[in-house]
Amino acid sequence: MGQVNEGMHLLYVDESGDTGREGSQTSTFTLSGLLVHHAEWHGALASVKRMRRRVHDKYGYPPHAELHASEMLGRSQEHHGVKRGQRVQSVLHAVEMIRRDQRLTPLRVIVEKHDSPRDVIRAAWLALLRAASGHIASNEGHSLCSAPGLAVICDDHRTAPSAAWLGEINASLDLSELLIDEPFGRDSKQSPLLQLCDLLAYLSKQTVEPNSLFRQAHAQAMLKRCEKLFSERGITILIKEEGGAFAPP
Repeated sequence: MGQVNEGMHLLYVDESGDTGREGSQTSTFTLSGLLVHHAEWHGALASVKRMRRRVHDKYGYPPHAELHASEMLGRSQEHHGVKRGQRVQSVLHAVEMIRRDQRLTPLRVIVEKHDSPRDVIRAAWLALLRAASGHIASNEGHSLCSAPGLAVICDDHRTAPSAAWLGEINASLDLSELLIDEPFGRDSKQSPLLQLCDLLAYLSKQTVEPNSLFRQAHAQAMLKRCEKLFSERGITILIKEEGGAFAPP
């Protein structure tokens, strides 16, 4: 599964869209994650907190309010007392912070549901964990810790892979010596890193299936910023049919 210098990593994951095919209002399902070495976790979290303070100072978005994309970028003229234009700027600022912080590695899987014959969420999780484990194995390790491991944190367990087939993923990817326990859920309101995953999943979905806001020219800056992040230092997997397509960073 890789070398012993991989190091212990945390993978935060959230989703956008639903996994249904019949009667669904969406044609894609997106799973997005942020990977961080545990020795860098405190530094990464401090960077997020500094970003939240700057966003509050510049745009008025409260530092303890959840960065929930569908609410921040919804139709409401005001959310937490902040107008939509200022909320858009807050989102741009958050994505740019991720791009600049080398401790955070963004990953995403976009499944075009009607073209994929496989179980949507299973295929998405298989691809995401394969990408995460491959990235960990390709690193030279961290000077503060070389013990391999991967812990997965999801949004309140709604996003987590089913325990019934997690064993199949383990067997397929040979994660037995890397994955620590089963993925577990956290309330995204209490997890700044999960909130950033929500933003990335939402923006990634809008790149392939834009709603009315993102069909307007003034909203394109958010998508361009997100695409710049993933093109420079992220991992993107697009699943359209059996086997899918893999785009490395």
